[in-house]
Amino acid sequence: MRVMFTLLMMLSLSSLSWADYDEGIEYEVLKKVQPAPTDGTVEVIEFFSYGCPHCYHFEPYLHSWEKTKADYIKVVQVPAIFNKNWESLATLYYASEVLGVKDKMHPVIFEAMHGNSGKKARSFDDIKALFVANGISEKELEKALNSFTVAAKTRRAKTMTSSYGIASVPNVVVQGQYRTNGTLAESHENVFKVVDFLSEKLEKEYKEKNQ
Repeated sequence: MRVMFTLLMMLSLSSLSWADYDEGIEYEVLKKVQPAPTDGTVEVIEFFSYGCPHCYHFEPYLHSWEKTKADYIKVVQVPAIFNKNWESLATLYYASEVLGVKDKMHPVIFEAMHGNSGKKARSFDDIKALFVANGISEKELEKALNSFTVAAKTRRAKTMTSSYGIASVPNVVVQGQYRTNGTLAESHENVFKVVDFLSEKLEKEYKEKNQ
């Protein structure tokens, strides 16, 4: 009887954990489903901006989760664009991609803008100076900033900000269907518990559909 009771309790707890997160409470459904992978990969998009201090504080939680996330989850970062200043910041993000220094410069920019070490970067030119200080020539940076690739990626980011219904950052979208954030999930850490819940749900649905 004791073994049976334990099994029933485990099943009950498992059921409760699956029902922990509800639509309209910890996450929302996008008004219009957006394009996403159809091969079993679950795409998780973080919308952020270098101009957002909350995004700076969200970064460690994102990187910690990336180390433990399921293999079928693909993480994408998209700079949200609400105004001209954030559009300029987005071009710097994509320029770092084109130059192959995104992993290096991404934390440097965030730290310079919102960290507690030294003089803060306050302007577009201040951030450009960070690239030069980290070994990227001004000529290389200007070439990247003025490239077709950066212009196209920036336009797409602006379109995505609108079409995904992003009104604040950081916001996380799962498979072009669900959106969550620290307000809905009640903390930055809980965001990724919700993301894992939704990703597992989508992966299960994919496997059932393709058996």
